Amino acid sequence: MRLLAILAGLAGLLAVLTVQPERATAQPVTLSGRWSASAMRSAWNIGDWGAACGPKPGSEGSPSGTVQIKQSGNELSFSGPGRPFSTAQCWEQFPGLGRVSHAASSRSWRNVCKTAPTDPRQATVVTTLTATDDSISFDETGQYQFVIKGQNCTASARRTRVFRLMEREGQTPTPAASARTVPPPTPAAVAKTTSPEKKAPAERCRERGAPSRIEVRPARKLMRPGETYSFDAVVLDRAGCRLYVTPRWAFASEQTKAKLLGPGKVQVLDSAPEGEVTLTATVAAKSVEVVVEIASKERYEALLQSGAFNASGESEEAAVAAVARGSIGAQETSVEQDSSEQRMRYVAVIGGAALAVGVVGLLLIGRRRRVTSPARPSAVSSAPPPVKPPTRKICPVCGMQYEGESQFCGQDGAQLVPVN
Repeated sequence: MRLLAILAGLAGLLAVLTVQPERATAQPVTLSGRWSASAMRSAWNIGDWGAACGPKPGSEGSPSGTVQIKQSGNELSFSGPGRPFSTAQCWEQFPGLGRVSHAASSRSWRNVCKTAPTDPRQATVVTTLTATDDSISFDETGQYQFVIKGQNCTASARRTRVFRLMEREGQTPTPAASARTVPPPTPAAVAKTTSPEKKAPAERCRERGAPSRIEVRPARKLMRPGETYSFDAVVLDRAGCRLYVTPRWAFASEQTKAKLLGPGKVQVLDSAPEGEVTLTATVAAKSVEVVVEIASKERYEALLQSGAFNASGESEEAAVAAVARGSIGAQETSVEQDSSEQRMRYVAVIGGAALAVGVVGLLLIGRRRRVTSPARPSAVSSAPPPVKPPTRKICPVCGMQYEGESQFCGQDGAQLVPVN
């Protein structure tokens, strides 16, 4: 019996040892499939750059769009907008730049590329990618230092972009499912799908309304002295359609740390100390605030590691505000409408009063005529009828007096009443 117990225990241990490795070696889902790529952002920081260095480097990269990713082992290849790329290389294609190290796992990749030690154009580029099952983050930094005609030419750059999974390879609908018979829609379903809320964006936004919402991304940006950045501002109507309205940008207070180069484009001065700068974007008297946090190189890297910012030094949230009802200039439009309504009420009251006075005046005139009218002359009387004095009338609105048969005032159109 003891031997059987020992054998049973060994069998159970063997089963555990054979099952656990299978779990430990389970492969993650494939990253092959169709992905949505954001536009590549490039931020340059120019150091020494004399006239002999030539034109200063600027933004370059790849546009947004749909990207096809193919996974082979631990490596990924990208094809789509821009040029092809893989996790086994640096994105930067600087002349003379070669890869000196490479590390790869199923969810992270790192490449270091440098120019040769004898090359007068010294450059070091570090390309890093990290992935989850449905997102991939790209981050590349570059350091450049040349000496041309005795002049130093130094610059640094950071490039970032994000990929989001749209459709994983092997998870498309099966032909049997797509060929399944679909019953005809009910009238309620037809009405629901044709309602304004369910219209396709192109049809729904064919006629855009007044501004209703302003969004600025990011709400907070980490920057170093000398860097330039452009905030992304979007103005939407009530249906969520984008309007081509440019907000009015300004600093919340007088600044000596930064300057505006254009709508939403801010540059931190080279001499700027650490601190915060607040900008406002205004549409239809409604403003949102975004913050630029200026940090030294050492503090910049520490803040990136803290998780408060992404690899580009941007916060994930957006600054959002609802715009007042009406269109741009809605306050002025509202004031004019209120004044017009008051004017109409005033005219209605005055007109009603004038009409009442006119009716009373006519009744008094009729009564006076009945009481004071002379006896009708006999047929044999030869005396001429008395001469009737001219009737004087007055406007109950403006007070102007009239003689004769005038019935209405020529200034405001009110009905005239007799002067008592």
